[in-house]
Amino acid sequence: MWRARDRTRNRGGTKSLLSVATARLGTAPLHYWDFTANRALFSGVDVGAVTSTPNWSFGRASTGYAQTLAGTLVNFGSGVPRLTNKGLLVEDLRTNLLLQSQTLATAPWSPFQASITADATAAPDGTMTADKLVEDTTAATTHTHQQLVTLTASVQTFSIYAKAAERSQVLIFVPNTAFADVTARSVFFNLTGSGSTFSLAGAGATASIEALANGWYRCILNVPATLAIAANIQYGLSVSGANNYTGDGTSGLFLWGAQVEAAATHSSYITTTTVTASRQPDTASLTSPSVAYPLSAYAEFNRTMASFPSNTIAFNLDDGTANERTTFIVDATASTLQPVVVGAAGITQYNVNISPALAANVTTKLAVRVSTASANSARDNVLQAASGAITVPLTPTRLFFGMNPSTAAQLNGYLLRVAIFNTALADAALQRATR
Repeated sequence: MWRARDRTRNRGGTKSLLSVATARLGTAPLHYWDFTANRALFSGVDVGAVTSTPNWSFGRASTGYAQTLAGTLVNFGSGVPRLTNKGLLVEDLRTNLLLQSQTLATAPWSPFQASITADATAAPDGTMTADKLVEDTTAATTHTHQQLVTLTASVQTFSIYAKAAERSQVLIFVPNTAFADVTARSVFFNLTGSGSTFSLAGAGATASIEALANGWYRCILNVPATLAIAANIQYGLSVSGANNYTGDGTSGLFLWGAQVEAAATHSSYITTTTVTASRQPDTASLTSPSVAYPLSAYAEFNRTMASFPSNTIAFNLDDGTANERTTFIVDATASTLQPVVVGAAGITQYNVNISPALAANVTTKLAVRVSTASANSARDNVLQAASGAITVPLTPTRLFFGMNPSTAAQLNGYLLRVAIFNTALADAALQRATR
């Protein structure tokens, strides 16, 4: 498992966390959380690990996976923040509808014109639990592994981790019986280089592939609304872009971590055995943040998907209500960043949409100033236009990381760093913080 290196204490000439934060942001922050290094500064004092922040609270009533920068999956226990060198992963509630998600040699999985060998190689999390799908010698046919799963009447996302062996292409196939238009959805994936998708079929379907460590890829197919029906979901072998071919009886590839979610986007892997399983939402917050307006705030983050059907939140500072707050929103419509300041009994004081759209797994930096003289923001070294005089929100009493005051609208991505300055940063300083 990844461990943060202690490089922020004054030992042997190493720099303090305050000096590291100041060098990164250009201005000394009052509070600073570096989730990539699992270090926190509160009221100018290095408190050690993020969870040592005064009045810190975290919840997730289930286990959960997160990635390292190298692309290795790490499994975290229930109630443990998912901190790696990618940052803090904050996600909403999700359920994996497939059974035996990583024991593919077990019923209800069924190979067709193929065989499956259990525990054939190391999985993306380093455990010896990945299985190998091997084609038989049947001529001019498909060689697949499938499971009959009961779908809900909603959009669906299908995913699986795959690694090349003798074969380096894999297919995800959802049969036509699952859709009201009686049209199948499918896509092929190349498991080489940075990975790629091809031959996407079916209206409304989209696909993506993510490269991980040790030759593993996560293959993802998003489809429009399915029927509330049981359908055979297939993960198949392919040769030169064809899934109907004559097998040689020995060639195959490795599979692990199959998942079906009743959602428009994928989320991190959820392990199942004999029943479906849910990963509960991550909730990270603190009370009594010890700040007052005027102030400035900063967040560095990314999402694991390019678009999402509803607004997601990177940062929220409020007075215990939703009416007096500073919030960093990723807009649902355009995936643009939307810093919002609400004060004076719920009246919006500052609200801008900052392009471009947030791309999947691409980190962005946003800094916002809130003072009676004006509000302004900068994103990735680009300064916005300042407002006129505003009414600032009431003194904050709580801070939410990657979610809103209702502990919903999770970021569905990684928070790298968050900072609060007990001063209204000048425009140049906002820009400097986000470069």
